[in-house]
Amino acid sequence: MKKIFLSLLLAPALLALTACHPDVLVTDIFLEPTAKTLFVGESFDLQVEYMPENATNADEMQIYSTNEQIVTYANGKVTANDGGSAAITVSCGNAMAQCRVKVYRYKLEKGENTYGIDQAYGYQLMMGEASVQALQLYLVHNAADGSSQNFQCWLRSDQLGTDIDFTRNAGEAQVSVYANNNEDGYTIYFNEEEGCPRIVTADWSDTDATLTRGILRVDPVISNQYIIHADFELSNGYRFSTDWNGPFSLKTE
Repeated sequence: MKKIFLSLLLAPALLALTACHPDVLVTDIFLEPTAKTLFVGESFDLQVEYMPENATNADEMQIYSTNEQIVTYANGKVTANDGGSAAITVSCGNAMAQCRVKVYRYKLEKGENTYGIDQAYGYQLMMGEASVQALQLYLVHNAADGSSQNFQCWLRSDQLGTDIDFTRNAGEAQVSVYANNNEDGYTIYFNEEEGCPRIVTADWSDTDATLTRGILRVDPVISNQYIIHADFELSNGYRFSTDWNGPFSLKTE
């Protein structure tokens, strides 16, 4: 009888003790970084923190990619697999946070800076003929602040599929790199009258720089799709290069 009475006395106390230690749920999740830009093959470490630190359901946290074709997550690391946009989502109960990831396949290297290519467009130039006589192609990086970085090449159709060496004789081919305000870049073409490369700044002012390397190659793949390889270096140390394999939005003029 005493044992039963003692159990009855302890039961409310045990219930009260349990009620004083309820589950503590994750209320906030913090990620570092919250946004990232990568090129295919690159990766970064994603730091995950949560509040409160004594949450009892933290072991239920889930981390996953919204598109594993573009980015994957494993063991704290995010890896870029293909061009496009995706997010790494971290969730636990009702708490959630995301790291947005932009992945570029192709890049424009200009000076000491590297830019992903957001846009490819251009013109098929008829020049009064029944067939396309020349191409003008643009690769553009659009920055978050509204500015852009640009690569442009002009070449005759009969120059497609050949290495155009600007240090020797590029014919009528021309390349330019510049910002949207025509600063920070150069235009290079071959001056047949002088028999040498002609280099001017992006706003067409004269420069003392000479061309030490200058290769352009444009290969047609299918309709409106081209492979571009450009590799240029000036005597002042300025370099620009790009590789592209994809479609262009082309107009005919």
